[in-house]
Amino acid sequence: MQKEHGQVTGIIWRGPDDLALYQLVKQYAEKQSLTVSAAVKELVRIGLKEAMRK
Repeated sequence: MQKEHGQVTGIIWRGPDDLALYQLVKQYAEKQSLTVSAAVKELVRIGLKEAMRK
């Protein structure tokens, strides 16, 4: 598989808004002692659980 420019953890980060979001995910990952990839998976899992409760 060839990664596209700006792709990290299977997500393509483009533009200033995406970069700002990536920085927040990176900070979260560092606080939780996780890789960015693991942090993204955890945040998606949390968000999906919350969305399914609605």
